[in-house]
Amino acid sequence: MTRYEELIKEMNPKPVFNLKYYKNNDQYSEGDVEDLIIELIAANAEEDYVKAIADHFHWSTYYHLTHTRRNILNWYPFKKEANVLEIGCGLGAITNMLCERCRKVTAVELSKRRAAATLLRCRERENLEIIVGNLNDIEFKEKFDYITLIGVLEYQGSYTDMAHPYVDFLKKIKALLKPNGKLLIAIENQYGLKYWCGAREDHTGVPFDGINQYNIGSGSGRTFSRKYLERMIRESGFLHTFFYYPMPDYKLPVVIYSQDYLPQDANMHNMKCYYAPDKKTLIADEAALYKDILENNAFEFMANSFLVECSDATDIGEITFALLNDMRAREYRMGTRFTKDGKVEKFQLLDGIEDVHIQQILMNEKEMSAEGLDVLCSEFSEGRLSVDYLTAPLAEKVLIEACRAGEAERASQMFEMLWKEILKSSEQTDSEKNLLYVLGIGTADSEKYGPILRKGYLDMILRNAVWENGRFRWFDQEWMLENVPAKFVFYRALAETYKSFSDIDEYLPFEKVAKDFGLIPILKELKQLEELFGMSILDMDAYQERMAFCNPKRESFVENIARIGG
Repeated sequence: MTRYEELIKEMNPKPVFNLKYYKNNDQYSEGDVEDLIIELIAANAEEDYVKAIADHFHWSTYYHLTHTRRNILNWYPFKKEANVLEIGCGLGAITNMLCERCRKVTAVELSKRRAAATLLRCRERENLEIIVGNLNDIEFKEKFDYITLIGVLEYQGSYTDMAHPYVDFLKKIKALLKPNGKLLIAIENQYGLKYWCGAREDHTGVPFDGINQYNIGSGSGRTFSRKYLERMIRESGFLHTFFYYPMPDYKLPVVIYSQDYLPQDANMHNMKCYYAPDKKTLIADEAALYKDILENNAFEFMANSFLVECSDATDIGEITFALLNDMRAREYRMGTRFTKDGKVEKFQLLDGIEDVHIQQILMNEKEMSAEGLDVLCSEFSEGRLSVDYLTAPLAEKVLIEACRAGEAERASQMFEMLWKEILKSSEQTDSEKNLLYVLGIGTADSEKYGPILRKGYLDMILRNAVWENGRFRWFDQEWMLENVPAKFVFYRALAETYKSFSDIDEYLPFEKVAKDFGLIPILKELKQLEELFGMSILDMDAYQERMAFCNPKRESFVENIARIGG
């Protein structure tokens, strides 16, 4: 008896574990590391995986156990009464999430060891059946509302003996869907920007392999361009497709763009590029290229990954954009999504979390509005906040464009109006209550801190307001701290703008604005408070684990290029 079989017998998990179609041959494996991951799964509740990853840190444990994997579909509007077929569940990275969202989940996995990991990971789920075996051998008793192919389609050239393996595989899957059911395919882009930058092809491990039509490596998987993938889906019989673009890719997404909502600027919501297993082949800085990619309308061709919604029904693309803030402490993990019918919704990424933080957002908006600010207040229903999508330009965009057009005075006037809005947002309180004093950061000179707000609404940043008829209209006011200097609220808005758009410093220097508003004498203290606030809401272990794979330094590109050049 294997160790994982011992664990199954010992833990007696609740899902059905169906071995009827298993042929005693695990066709896919990462080796002994899977045994370690199974041990970690068995020994820890899912909320404790972050610590387990830290204690056994390498790419495989991080990739298979990080909760960021859920982001590929935890924003998707599954119907609660739906049944889902998950093809290729692997070690169960998204299976629990599917069980949370839908009435019934059937997960299929070729490898018994991997299926065992999913079984132990989802051990409390009573709405889950795991079938071990090849999809082509399995006889299903029902059809499905949704089928997911997350990182599966690219391997069908090796695991099927059909004449046209990819199209024929998709035809077989379509036959398993209910009328108007939906297939969700996640796959890398053959021409993803990370590959042009030298990242190893995910399936062959060879740099530039896909770009060279897979004529170099000898891996078992392959990916496709957007047009080729769309053509295969149509040839398999689906009438409609809707393309999403998970960034930085579908494996560890933090933001989901779509064909109806492409990136608006090179900031890309501060997306962090990551590379695994190493950075030794990189020759260009991916993040630095997106500005030109967007200006030349090449994003859809060069996005790193695709998530494609396929159906005969026309009700696809109901969500056009999603942002997943999953590096926060559990109670603060929030998602934001835009709907086709013009709504912006905020929701908690984890089920079973009390809505304390959501209620705080509602309170912040209500109280700011009571102080006379123009705030678009949310409505709360079915666990989500909802507001109308505003079509006016973001205040941030207006200010940036003013700077780049050489209109620094207009940008300065917007900062003046922002300062007035901040002062207006709350009653002031006594200087001795200054949070900087309470935290031991501030000094005895109270005059330099200026007005102390009884409530400081920290999301009064230019990205959380539109500019309409020459004034701010606020939304998404998530964070509040009591007894903070108004200058701290202003500093956050200023720092966020200049961090995201550093080029405007040449038109309207950060130091000049900071000096004009009296920030220079207390800049160090404001930065300290910002760091403490960030640490209080972040899951620092999870954040550090992600950053270990992110954003290689310029020196590594230079070294790699020098090596290539001889």
